[in-house]
Amino acid sequence: MKPKEPVHFITNQQKLLSDVVNKILPYSEKMYFLVGYFYFSGFEEIYKNVQVKELKILVGLNIETELSNKICEYDCIQNTGITRSQIKDYYNKSLISLFNDTDYFDTPERQAAFRIFLEKIHNGTLEIRKTVQPNHAKLYIFENKSDFSQGGEYPGTIITGSSNLSRSGFRDRFEINVLSREPGHYAEAYSIFEKLWNESVPIVDKSNITEFITNVIEKIWIDKLPAPYLMYLRVLDEYFPQYNKNYLHMPSEITRGRYFNLKYQEDAIKKAIDIIQKHNGVIIADVVGLGKSIIASAVAHNLNLKTIIITPPHLVSQWDDYRYEFQYNTKIYTSGKIEDALKENDIDEEKLIIIDEAHKYRNELTDNYANLHKLCQRNKVILLTATPFNNRPQDVFAMVRLFQITARSTIQTVDNLSYQFKKLIEEYATIKKLQRIGKESAAAIELRINKVAGAMRNILYPLVIRRSRLDLKAIKEYDDDLKKQKIEFSQVNDPKILDYELGDLTKLYEETLEIFAPDDSRKGGFIGARYMPTSYIKPEFLDKIAAEMKIDKNLLLQTQVNLAEFMKRLLVRRFESSIYSFQSTLDSIINSSNTILKWYDKFGKVPVYKKGKLPDIDELAESIGEDMEEALKEITLVKELMEYKDKGLILIDKKELQDSFVDTVKADIAILEKVKKMWFANGMPVDPKLKSFAGHISEKLKDDPRRKIVVFTEFADTAQYLFDNLKDKLNIFKYSAGDASTANKKIIAENFDAGNKTQKNDYDILIATDAISEGFNLHRAGIIFNYDIPYNPTRVIQRVGRINRINKKVFDELFIYNFFPTPTGERETRIKQISTLKIAMVHALFGEDTKVLTKDEELQSHFAKQFRDTLNRHEQLSPEAKYENFIRQLRVSNPDIIEKAAQISKRSRIKRTAKKDKSGVIVFGKKGGEFVFKYAGTNKTVVPLGVADALKLFEAAAEEPAEKVDKNYEEIYGKIREKLFSKRTEVALNRGKRDTIAKAEALKEKLPAKKDYIEDLLYVLKELDALPEIYAKSIRAISLEQLEKEFSDFQDEVPHKYLLAIMDRERKIEEGKETLILSEELV
Repeated sequence: MKPKEPVHFITNQQKLLSDVVNKILPYSEKMYFLVGYFYFSGFEEIYKNVQVKELKILVGLNIETELSNKICEYDCIQNTGITRSQIKDYYNKSLISLFNDTDYFDTPERQAAFRIFLEKIHNGTLEIRKTVQPNHAKLYIFENKSDFSQGGEYPGTIITGSSNLSRSGFRDRFEINVLSREPGHYAEAYSIFEKLWNESVPIVDKSNITEFITNVIEKIWIDKLPAPYLMYLRVLDEYFPQYNKNYLHMPSEITRGRYFNLKYQEDAIKKAIDIIQKHNGVIIADVVGLGKSIIASAVAHNLNLKTIIITPPHLVSQWDDYRYEFQYNTKIYTSGKIEDALKENDIDEEKLIIIDEAHKYRNELTDNYANLHKLCQRNKVILLTATPFNNRPQDVFAMVRLFQITARSTIQTVDNLSYQFKKLIEEYATIKKLQRIGKESAAAIELRINKVAGAMRNILYPLVIRRSRLDLKAIKEYDDDLKKQKIEFSQVNDPKILDYELGDLTKLYEETLEIFAPDDSRKGGFIGARYMPTSYIKPEFLDKIAAEMKIDKNLLLQTQVNLAEFMKRLLVRRFESSIYSFQSTLDSIINSSNTILKWYDKFGKVPVYKKGKLPDIDELAESIGEDMEEALKEITLVKELMEYKDKGLILIDKKELQDSFVDTVKADIAILEKVKKMWFANGMPVDPKLKSFAGHISEKLKDDPRRKIVVFTEFADTAQYLFDNLKDKLNIFKYSAGDASTANKKIIAENFDAGNKTQKNDYDILIATDAISEGFNLHRAGIIFNYDIPYNPTRVIQRVGRINRINKKVFDELFIYNFFPTPTGERETRIKQISTLKIAMVHALFGEDTKVLTKDEELQSHFAKQFRDTLNRHEQLSPEAKYENFIRQLRVSNPDIIEKAAQISKRSRIKRTAKKDKSGVIVFGKKGGEFVFKYAGTNKTVVPLGVADALKLFEAAAEEPAEKVDKNYEEIYGKIREKLFSKRTEVALNRGKRDTIAKAEALKEKLPAKKDYIEDLLYVLKELDALPEIYAKSIRAISLEQLEKEFSDFQDEVPHKYLLAIMDRERKIEEGKETLILSEELV
């Protein structure tokens, strides 16, 4: 009796199954494999030894891939009621997915293995079948060549156990497999295999190779060379998708025809919802007049979430109208009431937060920003701003942080948003330093700033919707839609200066300007000491007071200096605006300064500001007149000072102040009283500006009675002054924030809105503040008259936007006039030279940049250039607009070629034959619905590309042929592939952040009872970089002497619930699945 062959165990520990199999294969003639899953990694382990051998593979389950794009091994629950044809179809699709949806075949060796796999199918030495019922068994049968079977005594070898036909099963993972050469075992194993094989579904063999090629091979990328033009079209079609969300409601449907549907707005609504779903928020940044508020309101209606709107005070009534018209559940809060919004909406229910004029919330050191950041956690966010990329990088970064965890960003354009913006912020600081010291020319500085703006645009394009009027013109589909609805834009002419003569007030004007804005600052003049008491703190008390206030001492000093400078500039603005507003401001500052002196004498203290309310002077400076007045009352403590209430105020003891503080406040009062007496000792003087204005307006109306006029002033009291003095002479209507009633809006619409159903001519002139610069159509007017000198060109752009509407065009040309004072007699004596008074006024309002102006012509061209440059920044043609227009038109004119491009395999790679600006490899990738373009040259340095730059490289002519990639391609592609979707999770630390983390670590040791809270705080600081800077400063300011109290106060400001909300947002971030990678080798 023949002795039994021993049984061997193979565990991939001392001996690898791959080594055992590859030693058996040279002696084998045929192989029969029964496996749960077919993993190509397993075939790769043996392909060199099976090239000329017969191999039958019976698959019990399927080919599977993980979402992470690695070959996976897990059981699936399979429907047992499917047909044999469906089994084959499912298997084929899984093989296609393995190729096109994973990076498995990106290496040359695996591609070589697949070519042998395909060759074996062609020559009939490889057959694959699928069991009818799910089968997880693993059985490997090796039939010996006749020379090694000992006359049939040893027919072959079997291996059975836990290993699938995969790299992990054959070498990487602990397995238990049994090897046997016992003839009886072999015969029994072969019998089982043969039975299952005969009942199975053929997937591929020699008889159905044609079907396999059609259904599988033609759909995978290997050895395919799609034309560069088709690759280009595929990239365009993917990047500029058609948002076919027909279930969404559009403006006309929502408002029952009150608003009409415009194609560019429909696309923005669909795209905004898509971005919000991917990234938690969107920045809608269309230029003034294109309907950002309409888009946001339609999005709010469709999302059907409870909505909170944060808006400047003058826009509350507009948003109230939108809320009503677009039927969404919302509560509106002004920008000064964000804390109330936070307190009143503390329920854990996802909401939509709409933030109008979001660029104002850019200072992370303010309470407003901190409260807004809290409000946005766990919620969806819409930011509305017309100038996203014209701001400093740190300002844009602060806005994005409202809905993005920048160390775990959901966008694919950068590996780490924190690091990339840190670099941009540093570059911007360098540029500003070079500008300040005059080391580079203005042109070079502008070029560098534009480069920074372009970099921000390239990083943030997945979050931003921004179109200009030029874009709407350049994209034919939008242009045709606007023309179809009879909507055109007018030509906006450069602003012109109109002079008014001062007459007898000339000398008084000059003397007043010299007091408030002397040519030589050493001459003294009005200081504004009342607004900067911290500048007079005795040096020995400064550190103590700053610590008590929990504010960096430099910030404490600078904020009040800035406020004083702002008030001095405001005095000049009010003086220039109208005699009436000037008188009002003089009285206000005199009264406020006297009240400060009373506090000093009566209580021995000087109020600085409200606790936790460090003013943001930049935000104040950008506010429109009415909003600014309210904010100033809050900042300068008008109510508290008059009522002598010290509760909630930061106070400085008089003994901590230098005596010069009181002396300077008294000197300021004396100066103001002197100016008041100069102007108003005999009552209100005759106003030459008002008289001249009436003449200019009457003349313009006489020249063209159809062309109505909108007169803008920054201040509500100036508007009232003009109205009161001219209402009996001209057909004038007035509108400011205080006039926001339904009846007044109706009057304005009937007299100034060309699209209104009812058209009236009761009024020719509308006098308005900037409260009307949003939400109104005033295009029956063809002239904008700036009664105050426009110190802010962006404000002028917004004003023009009221008469240059997305609506019916009334006038081909629109005119802008700026009103300037001129001394009487100046024209005769110094025709070419700019007047002393005029240049003094310009310098006082605009600062150093205007001191090079010496002639009237230069002043005229300065304002024209300032306006045109600002308009051009707002109305830039998007660099990718031409590509979007091209693919949109092609979808209509040649849909077949778009469909043909869509059939390109998802991981196609070709070599270009047309010469490009760069040589190397460019890759277009898609993951989780997001796109990325990356490039590497021969130095193998991987860099991200902006959309327009990338599309220019992919651009191809229809006749250009493709070639196979060279040998160098694989290495460069491999480098890009490693970094295509890679993320860096490190936080970009500066000194302040490092000190904050160190302090928090120390607090954890000293406050063991707060361990859980502090560990979460550290996670948010160290790992997520997600806490506003104001809270980082608060951590650093916690005193060890009053540790318990100050830490308790900090916890009140930064509750655990807030930290958990940030961490919850991180937890919900999904990387998504790679769905497309197209690459080209460039020459």
